[in-house]
Amino acid sequence: MALADRFLTLGRDVHSGEVLARGGDPEAHSILQRNGFVPVARLHETYHRLPVGLDEAEEKRLAARAVARLRAVKYGVDTDDVFDTEMREPHYLPLGSSVAYLAEQIRDATTSDEVADALTELTASHDGVLIALGEVLAATAAFYQDLGQPPDPHTAKRLQYLAEHRLAVLWSDLAHMRNGLADRHQDHPPAQRVHRRGRTGRARSLRRLRLPATPAAPDHHSRRRSCRTGTHAALIAPFPPEEPMHDPTPDTSLGSFAAVLAGELPGAWTSAYHRDRGGLNTHHVLTDAVWDMNEVAEALAKHPVDHCAVLQRHDGTRLFVTEQPGPAEGYLIAALAPDDVPAEAFRGVREPDGIAVDADPFSAAENITFDLLPRYYVAAHQVFKNAEHLTRESSAEERLVMTWSDGALVVDKPDRADITRVLTDHGFVLDTARAVLVLPGDDTARQAASVRATGERLSALGIGTVLRHPPTRPALDTTPVAPPATSSAPSALRR
Repeated sequence: MALADRFLTLGRDVHSGEVLARGGDPEAHSILQRNGFVPVARLHETYHRLPVGLDEAEEKRLAARAVARLRAVKYGVDTDDVFDTEMREPHYLPLGSSVAYLAEQIRDATTSDEVADALTELTASHDGVLIALGEVLAATAAFYQDLGQPPDPHTAKRLQYLAEHRLAVLWSDLAHMRNGLADRHQDHPPAQRVHRRGRTGRARSLRRLRLPATPAAPDHHSRRRSCRTGTHAALIAPFPPEEPMHDPTPDTSLGSFAAVLAGELPGAWTSAYHRDRGGLNTHHVLTDAVWDMNEVAEALAKHPVDHCAVLQRHDGTRLFVTEQPGPAEGYLIAALAPDDVPAEAFRGVREPDGIAVDADPFSAAENITFDLLPRYYVAAHQVFKNAEHLTRESSAEERLVMTWSDGALVVDKPDRADITRVLTDHGFVLDTARAVLVLPGDDTARQAASVRATGERLSALGIGTVLRHPPTRPALDTTPVAPPATSSAPSALRR
């Protein structure tokens, strides 16, 4: 560890007003965290801050205590005067040191029996370290379940998942490794022991530590009472090591995977599982809407979908979930194209191709949030923009042109009978020879009233009215210049 890592700065930031600690090594960071500081990871640095919502007196107490504990183990701390202290609190070994000492025992082991003894502390079915960790996860899950904020039940569900699927698999594998080593009674090759003796300063110091005795385990009845408390007591049920190894594969059935995934995605999502129809493939309505031209589309083209799930958010965003074909364990997830959008709106828009994820809803939620959904937002925005443009074009207001001619208003005879009827109802007269309708201008007041009434009725039909003057006529005794003959050669530039 670099010498610079033995120095820290701790003080109130002049810009944010937060109490921040910068510098130090992992041991110093652990001391800060045990004094209430929260780690903050930025792009170019990692520092610690006190939690939000503390009053000034509590901030002073926690900061001064952190300074005292850091200096007690020979860290240099540059701090504000208000946090400076001459106190030096005694430094006790944390609980993690007892577990870390097992690693030192394994490094120094000469036989498989010694390693089996060390692993027993981890895997003991009644009071092993992993069983105790399961109790911690269960208690934390129960705490979150009743905490009252909207995200809290999802956090409790995640803790339950970690205890049931992640921790249980770890315990099972280590327990069977321990049992196998206990049966081998094999010496470890001395050359390999020498090779493994390269240790960090922390490991060498742990060898010399005299650890406190392991506290006595609670009796059977108190253990059962503790197991019955909390809603997640089933998470900490011991795993008998003498039983055959259970299947470590977590319950990742499609319906369960989609339900947990819906709770991990940002926003309010619902999950709908579309089960197998007994060989009758009725899922083509969904697969046809999959917005993908890559891996997911290829899989759907080659393999029929027996069952699938659809996640939907309150804003209409939908995700299609199906199993990966073949022996692969995992799922394919793709966005579904927006509903009620004309096909022409998708022209020129790149598909937000789907992704393949492992059978872990939590890592899948991260992949969706930071990979799939951003591409979907870009594509959907362009599609909706195109659809809006198409709607404006299709719903462009039809216009009826009235042209002035010697005081009268002339309208070409419309193709629609209802428009013709509106015009004739308000004084327009059909001139069959010219195929036009004419509104005389003998009475200009009446003519204006007729135009207003006609415009109101046509507007109710979605038709606008435009009044135009006739094109300018050539002056007397002049002849209009005839337009040049059409030619395939480029026309000359006009001056």
